[in-house]
Amino acid sequence: MKYLLSIFYVSLALLVLSGCSSNEKEEQSENVDQTDIETEKVEKETDISSEKDQEESKDKSYEESELIEAVETEQVYPEISFQNINWFFGSPDRQPNGGIWVYTSGTIPSGYEDTIDWELNDLLLVQVNDPQYIDHELEIKALQILDDNVVKIVVSIEPDEYSSDKKAPRRYASVEKGQLEGKKFLVETVEGEKVDVGTNVKTSEISGSAEQ
Repeated sequence: MKYLLSIFYVSLALLVLSGCSSNEKEEQSENVDQTDIETEKVEKETDISSEKDQEESKDKSYEESELIEAVETEQVYPEISFQNINWFFGSPDRQPNGGIWVYTSGTIPSGYEDTIDWELNDLLLVQVNDPQYIDHELEIKALQILDDNVVKIVVSIEPDEYSSDKKAPRRYASVEKGQLEGKKFLVETVEGEKVDVGTNVKTSEISGSAEQ
């Protein structure tokens, strides 16, 4: 009987030890799996952080290179409003020489009485007596205030396909009253080329006749 009890106790002890060993193995396995998961998570986070750092580095490098090639803004001047005038019938004769004129209500030329509302506006005339621009059409594009005393007249001068009469280009424009009073003028094309209006060049010397 004692022998049987001894065998029973030994078997029970072995079962207990076996169970503990199994639990320890499972816990170790779980710990290993959890460690692997955490390791993978850390590695992924490291990879994401590394990729983000690389992208930020690329963006920063791109921005720095762009700064080197950055273009400065062009200088901008305040402008005076105006309206080009087209003559369809009975246009005035050209001036005897090239130049720039500003007519006011006190200096209305004969035949110009109904051209504009002289109570509200003045009349600007630009005539270019330069042989290279004969039979060209002139259009005022801007009146830019360079300073208190100087206004730049920006013009477009293009060949007039309908004209072959050797006429000097000119253009009239209506301008708000008093805006051009006491001003001096520069004339420049939209391409930035300075234009000599030819104040000392007689119209009769470059045109078909003095009245064209």
